[in-house]
Amino acid sequence: MAGFTSTPKENKKCSLNTLLVFGLRLMGRGFSAGMKLLCTLNLPYVCKKTFRIHELKLLEAVKYSCEENMKAASKEVQNLKKTTTCGVSVDGTWQRRGHMSLNGCVSVISIDTGKILDLEVMTQYCKMCEMNIKCDHECSNYKGSSGNMESVGAFRIFERSVMKRELQYTEYYGDGDSKAFLKVKDIYGEDTVTKLECIGHVQKRVGSRLRKLKKKNQRTRWKR
Repeated sequence: MAGFTSTPKENKKCSLNTLLVFGLRLMGRGFSAGMKLLCTLNLPYVCKKTFRIHELKLLEAVKYSCEENMKAASKEVQNLKKTTTCGVSVDGTWQRRGHMSLNGCVSVISIDTGKILDLEVMTQYCKMCEMNIKCDHECSNYKGSSGNMESVGAFRIFERSVMKRELQYTEYYGDGDSKAFLKVKDIYGEDTVTKLECIGHVQKRVGSRLRKLKKKNQRTRWKR
């Protein structure tokens, strides 16, 4: 018996296996989900070590592409504004709701182009360290409460903005419920960052409070 590959190889790796791992990761699935799928179809599957190698290669490609796109976005802002100062929208997101997540991400988006200029991914968990496996990668890069991730991430992004993006984010557009602005308002000097509220979030908060007030008044009338 002689084996053969049904797809061409790239760097001694079958492109079909890379596409399979890429598709699984896009859906938020991993090695076990792929095994169940291909076993159901009666098709061969890669071992766990090979799966991990493809994951790491994809991670390198995604990081490189992400960084290049953000550099191009910052250059576009500089050419558009003809200056090194700009306004950005800052917001954080978590893997799980309720500020109980071990993983979070903070992004800075240009208000002029709508493109992401920088982001900070934070985690306080490492599965390999938990299993006492010796690893040479960057483990958890944050210690503290999940709710404070947005403030710390925003500070890190603003702190490196001049060095990495050649920009100063002097206008801070927030959602009104974050303490991140207090961390960055003096990042380039005293009161160098101005806070501006997003009208959409203001409408959302005012609308919610008015609806609560209406319900409260209705209940009060019924009791009387």
